[in-house]
Amino acid sequence: MTDMPTGLIRRGGAYSLRRRVPMDLIVVYDGRKEIVRALGTNDFAEAKRSHARLWVELDEEFEARRATLAVDPDAHIKRKLAEIRPLLARNANRDEPSAEEIECQIEEAQFSLRMCLEEEGEYERRELPRQRLLALLSVPNHLLTPEEQALKDLISDARFDVEKAKSALAKRPEPVQSPVPARLPPARRTAGIGASFDDLIAGWERDRSPQVRTVAAHKAVAQWFVDRTGVSNVRLATADDVRTFRTRLIEEGQTAANIRTKLSRLRTLFGYACEEGIIDTNPAANIRPPADKRPGKARLPWSADDLNILFSGPIHSAGSRPIRGRGEAAYWLPLLALFSGARLEELAQLRRGDIREEPYEVDEETDGLAWCIDINTGPDGNNHVKNAGAIRLIPLHPTLINLGFLKYAQSNSDPNALLFPDLKPNGEDRHGAKWGEWFSTYRRSIGLNDSRKVFHSLRHTFKDYCRGSKLEERVQRQLMGHAPIDVGDTYGVGFGYADLVSGIRAYRVPRLATIAPPASSLG
Repeated sequence: MTDMPTGLIRRGGAYSLRRRVPMDLIVVYDGRKEIVRALGTNDFAEAKRSHARLWVELDEEFEARRATLAVDPDAHIKRKLAEIRPLLARNANRDEPSAEEIECQIEEAQFSLRMCLEEEGEYERRELPRQRLLALLSVPNHLLTPEEQALKDLISDARFDVEKAKSALAKRPEPVQSPVPARLPPARRTAGIGASFDDLIAGWERDRSPQVRTVAAHKAVAQWFVDRTGVSNVRLATADDVRTFRTRLIEEGQTAANIRTKLSRLRTLFGYACEEGIIDTNPAANIRPPADKRPGKARLPWSADDLNILFSGPIHSAGSRPIRGRGEAAYWLPLLALFSGARLEELAQLRRGDIREEPYEVDEETDGLAWCIDINTGPDGNNHVKNAGAIRLIPLHPTLINLGFLKYAQSNSDPNALLFPDLKPNGEDRHGAKWGEWFSTYRRSIGLNDSRKVFHSLRHTFKDYCRGSKLEERVQRQLMGHAPIDVGDTYGVGFGYADLVSGIRAYRVPRLATIAPPASSLG
């Protein structure tokens, strides 16, 4: 019998290393109790060599982490914050979602979050958790968990910044009151030096390094604003001007979604002007987009009948692979969306190594492994993810495994190889954009003509079936990459991968007919 080294396991034909994290380092590894690393080979001899080398590397890694923990117990939290902050900054400069991602656009609209929450009553309902967080300030650090200490640090830092700002404001001389000049007619209100929108956008582009398309979109919105208000001097713009701009757009028949996007971009530019000291307040900060009252505008989830039509079409029933469908992407992307809730681009940019096993605790005495989709920023940090909350693990649904998805994912042993190599990125490096256009054409060709039911609607469908399957709200939000309502619902902070595994295994799509596996999985 072949002598199998400790921690060398074989899953799906390929070898991996599985090693338990030392008890004193579990907190440094974000609560994970085991490390699983794919060795990228199905050859036993090669796997043994890779296993031995990686085992030594992990020994060294453990010692380094242990030394860091001894010097600074909160180092791992600071490291996580350092990783997340650049991601948030980078995503702040990205384009708003496309028309097929209205839900995501609403989720991330740069608007007054507190105002929205107060309207829904959510802000008041979180009063008790806020008081609990503030109570941490009076608790000695040695009585707190590392996560609680990190929260305490953040609250203290924020209070210090507020007091510092108040102190600086108090030292400023009182402004001299001057008569307010009458507002000039729009045609006479021209820009002063350094106060034009062109100057503002040039500075914003230099400091933020947005994509070329993003710059062009913001320049266009600025010109729209100037043309409709006559205000070309950033310093002279007021909230009334922004309201006038909104009114003009409504009168011109612009959709609520387009107006929302234009106001968001305008808000971004004025926000940058505030940061640079060009203006004191953002005139677009509290200007709401109009409500979309047109019937039939909202995206609709797919019904069971819709899904059965889709999965009985030529792609899934007859093995058809149109050129624009890009190979196996045509078969797997709709299924992955339905059984994971992931966004199109999150799926389109996946790599072989993003389909992996993740350990979890079955019970106090038993550990398990479950395959998952790892939504992350990619090996070079350039994957398109909406925000820090979108970085997540989604356990693979049994239906996907039964249809042969693991076999497909493991057909290439290179962990950095794209899972769907036929998907070519567009000018914005988005792998799913062109495919999404093809999918709209395909669904219409098989009789799915409702324009409110697009690929992104599968995400709505997943949400509805999560509710129907009685998944907890916190599990639903984690699976979909939504921000947690409570701090304790964050993965790794009182929240385990086991909860996600249980949730996915409980997820059901009622009345879904049997789906034929792809021909590639039958060999």
